[in-house]
Amino acid sequence: MKYFCTILMVSLIFGFTLKGNAVEKNTYTPPEMPAYPESYEEVMQTLAPYYRAQRPLDYFFELYVIDTLKKLPTKSLSALTEFSEKHPSFFESTQGDWRAFVVSAMDLSETIDIAIWDLWIRNSSGAINDGWDYHPWHFAQNFVDNYSHDNSQVDIWTEDSLREAKKRIRMFRERGN
Repeated sequence: MKYFCTILMVSLIFGFTLKGNAVEKNTYTPPEMPAYPESYEEVMQTLAPYYRAQRPLDYFFELYVIDTLKKLPTKSLSALTEFSEKHPSFFESTQGDWRAFVVSAMDLSETIDIAIWDLWIRNSSGAINDGWDYHPWHFAQNFVDNYSHDNSQVDIWTEDSLREAKKRIRMFRERGN
């Protein structure tokens, strides 16, 4: 009985299941992500649910995160430029620069790119170790959600943690990533 209770507790805490007499680790199945928008029309389609939910800034913040990781295709960047040209009042405060608008509207710090890269490196590596691929847009959604929480610790640094994050990013890039 004690053995069973121990296995049950481990399975509840660490996400394992009992299968016969063996213990198996549950695998995470990431959500299916939409294709990156490659035209003005696709920007409008992918923006629509955010707009209906009254959170269009989240959409552009997610794209900012993906672009920071250099994962946003050139066609998507062109589509965002076209969106900006067709809706000049949307990014008017930054003369049509959607990235600058996100930085300004979200009051992002000078270290936001470090936070994005450091969390991407650690979390995508963890995903690979757990047997799944972390899609950049999925990561961006999680990043924005965690950044937006009250008392978020995303992009909050001590001198040591900032130095360690910069070191991880430098090592990641030196390995050709």
